[in-house]
Amino acid sequence: METAPGSVWLDARGIQSVGHAGRGVARYVTEQARALLELAPELIGWVGLNPDLPLPESAQFLERSGKVAPQTASAGPSDAPPGIYHVMSPGEADLGLDEIWPVWSRSSRLVLTLHDLIPLIMREHYNADWGHWSTAWIARLGLVGAAHQVLTNSQQTAEDAMEHLRVPEERITVIGSGVSDRFSSLVRTPEQADALLRLALPKVRPGFLLYVGGVDYRKNLEGTIRAYAELPAAMRDPHQLVIVCKLAYHRRLSLRAFALDLGIESPNLLLTGFVPDRELAALYRACELFVFPSLYEGAGLPILEAMSCGAPVAASGVSAMPELLGDPAATFDPADPSDIARCIREVLANRAMLKALRASSREQAALRTWERVAKRTVEGYERALEFPLEPAKLPAL
Repeated sequence: METAPGSVWLDARGIQSVGHAGRGVARYVTEQARALLELAPELIGWVGLNPDLPLPESAQFLERSGKVAPQTASAGPSDAPPGIYHVMSPGEADLGLDEIWPVWSRSSRLVLTLHDLIPLIMREHYNADWGHWSTAWIARLGLVGAAHQVLTNSQQTAEDAMEHLRVPEERITVIGSGVSDRFSSLVRTPEQADALLRLALPKVRPGFLLYVGGVDYRKNLEGTIRAYAELPAAMRDPHQLVIVCKLAYHRRLSLRAFALDLGIESPNLLLTGFVPDRELAALYRACELFVFPSLYEGAGLPILEAMSCGAPVAASGVSAMPELLGDPAATFDPADPSDIARCIREVLANRAMLKALRASSREQAALRTWERVAKRTVEGYERALEFPLEPAKLPAL
């Protein structure tokens, strides 16, 4: 069954998420919405946004679409419910269930994008880090059971949904993840990257290793620093570790002390904090090796961003990350700092391997387009229409 023109409501409020600061899920929602409006604008009737929050610069194109609509628990279409109500970011912590799945949408077919089940799979750590928000997030997963179609950003997330939430395979469409050339075009060459970094981040030294992530447990920041400490001093000196991560002042101090205790020389560890997209693209473009040591990912957008800028990538060989890599030559066990260090040593010592990883990055980035994600999203809408309007039974968690 084909999706009717103008019948899709996109709940795109994840774009306005303050916590994601335009990265991660917020970037995914932005690019998925952009790609849908470019591929099939006739299908999208509304793009729901929070009227009380600003729209980031990266999403200003939505205003020009003429489809933006204010969305709250009570504010929806003025005439009839949409045929398909698509929740693009169901994990927004500041929205209650009635706001995410408003009463006015419950006679529509429900489609949602599932980005990961990490707070459920790693519940012990997230209960400690998130407190009551972890419990609220996990309880909200009952919405997945009501969906006529669950769109997942990787095969791994699809398998997690089937295993942990018992979602039938026929109710899942794997749409994958994408990367836009808009990001890589911010800095087009290594020479441009070097020039930009000399001005914006003058403490960055050529030949650096790059980490981009966060402070939560699964991002494995301490494991990365431990692995770097296991590299020979003769390898650390020409290969500074640059960590791009939003850090509170006290966290920055504790990480520096942690690194010093491990014997890492102060100039060899650079904590940049959060950086704008252009500087981030320059770091990807200029790094000797991008290291992504996450313990678990639903997808891993930084890998795709690094690849789009031609960076060679060494990454964890678990969860969704092998799906993105293409070439599995530079993978490691993220729970073992010694294995991370082993992989980094082998790659840095082999110029041919670095060259091959750069070529693989370009090839994989060319395949992972947002247009492909949008096409699969439309296929998901069509699959949702094959199911009756009654919502599925909520699973017991």
